[in-house]
Amino acid sequence: MPEPADQVPARVRGGIVGGACALTGITAHAAAQGMLPSTSTLLVVVAAAVAIGAVAAAVPRLPNLAALVVGQGAVHLLLVLLSGHHHDLIQPSMAVTHTLGTLAALAAIAALEALASTLQDVIVLVVSLLTYRGMRYSTTRPRIVRVAAAPVVHLHLGAVGLRGPPVR
Repeated sequence: MPEPADQVPARVRGGIVGGACALTGITAHAAAQGMLPSTSTLLVVVAAAVAIGAVAAAVPRLPNLAALVVGQGAVHLLLVLLSGHHHDLIQPSMAVTHTLGTLAALAAIAALEALASTLQDVIVLVVSLLTYRGMRYSTTRPRIVRVAAAPVVHLHLGAVGLRGPPVR
C-alpha cells in the first residue's frame, strides 16, 4: 500500500535521526574508551534509536538538536548501564565525545536535508523536461464574455448594496 506523500519526508527524517543517534552515540562512546556493545546491548541501543526516530517522525516540529541530545543521552546511559562499567557514567571525555558526536550528527542531517532538497528539484526538472510535449493548439475559438456593469445608483450607496432588512 503506498504511503501518503506528506508522510514520506517525516519518516525519512525519523529514520535518519534515529540512525544518527545510534551510530554517533556508539562511536562517541568507543572514542572515549567506553566499552563497545555486545550483541544484546546493541539490540537495546538500536531499539532506543528506533523509538527516538519514531518520535522525531511523529513530531515534525521537534528540532533535530533536541532529538539528537536525547538520543545521545539515551545511548550513553544504555551503554554504561548494560555493559557493567558504571565508572564511565560521568566523565569529561564522555561528555566531550558525545557533544562532538551530537554536532557531527546535526551537521550530517543538515547536509542530507540540503542534498535531498536539491535532489528533489533536479528530479522535478528532469521529469518535466522528459514529459514536455509542447504547446497544444486549441480547436475552439475563445469566447468573449461581457460582464454587466453595476448600476450607477448602487455605486453611490457604498456597502448598502441589494441587501434588505433582517428577517424576523
